[in-house]
Amino acid sequence: MVEPARAPSCPACGTDTAREFARGWDVEYRTTPEVFAYWRCPVCETIFLPDPPVDRLAQIYPPTYYSFAGWDDSLAQRIKKYLDGRLFRRLLAGLPGDRLAVLDVGGGNGWLLSLVREQDRRVADTHEVDLDESARAAAEAAGHTFHCMRVEDFDADRRFDLVIMLNIIEHVADPGLVLRRVAGMLSPSGVVLIKTPNSDTLDRRLFQAHNWGGLHCPRHWVLFTGPGFLRLARQSGLEPVWLRYTQGAPQWAASVMGAMADRGWLSITAARPMHRHPLHAPLLALAAAFDFARGPFMKTAQMFVLLRAAQAPHAPPLTSPSPPR
Repeated sequence: MVEPARAPSCPACGTDTAREFARGWDVEYRTTPEVFAYWRCPVCETIFLPDPPVDRLAQIYPPTYYSFAGWDDSLAQRIKKYLDGRLFRRLLAGLPGDRLAVLDVGGGNGWLLSLVREQDRRVADTHEVDLDESARAAAEAAGHTFHCMRVEDFDADRRFDLVIMLNIIEHVADPGLVLRRVAGMLSPSGVVLIKTPNSDTLDRRLFQAHNWGGLHCPRHWVLFTGPGFLRLARQSGLEPVWLRYTQGAPQWAASVMGAMADRGWLSITAARPMHRHPLHAPLLALAAAFDFARGPFMKTAQMFVLLRAAQAPHAPPLTSPSPPR
C-alpha cells in the first residue's frame, strides 16, 4: 500500500491536519490482503479512509456479504424486527398527513420498507435506492419502487416524509454530499433517521490497534463521533431532532473475532466469512447484553440520529421516540 504523501483532507470538514490513526485489513471477508491506513481529523474527530476503493465495490462486497442475505427468521432478527418496528411506529405517529412517502437508502430487497409500511396505514408510497440490481425483483414484488443507483445520483420527483439510512453514511466517500441531497428530498415536516457507528466508544479504544470492528475494513470509509456528525449535518442543511446511542454488537463481535483470527485461534476464510462462523451468534448476544447494561452510563458503539431540514418552520410533534438501545 502506498501511503499519501501529505495529510489527506477530511471528508467531513475539509481540513488537512489529519494524522494516521489506525490500520486495518479485511479480516471479516478476506476479499483483499491489503492493509489500509485510516486517518483521524483533530478538528471534527472524524476517522476516515483516504482514497477509498470506490471502483472496487464488487470485490469488497462479495456475494457472501451479510446484508445481501436479507431477512432471516433467527431469534436475533426477530428481536431486531420488533425493536425496529416499535421505533418506526413512534416516528410515523408524529408525522402529519393522510398519505406518507418513505424512502429507504441501501435497504436491498425492501424488507425494512415493508416493516415500516406495516406500522402505519398512511404509508402509501415506498421507494428503495440501492446499488444491488439483483434486489429489484424482490423489492418490486413487495410493492416498492426500486431505483438502482447511488443516492447521490437520485433525482427524486417527490418529497419524502421519512428517509431511512441505517448503516449507510459510513460507507460513502462524501457524506456531506449525501446529507445535502437527502435534505433536499424532505417534505416540510419530513425527517431522516440515520444509524451509524460511534467512534467515541469503549470498543474502539480497546481494539484500535487490533483492527477495530467499527472500521469494517475496507467498507467503512467515514466514522464519526456524535458531536462531529451533528456538526456535518448542520453544515449540510439539516438540524437534529435527537441523537441516541444504541448497542453495537456487530462491532464488538468483529473486534473480538478479528483479534482471535489474527492470533490463529479461529479460521475466517472467503468461503466462510466471519458472520457465518459458529462463534459469531453467541458473541453477538453477549455483546448486545453488555451494551444494553452499560448504555445508561456511557456512550455505546452505535448511534441513531433523527434530523429534519433546517428550513423546516416547526419541528414535527415527535414525542420522545426513544430508539432501541
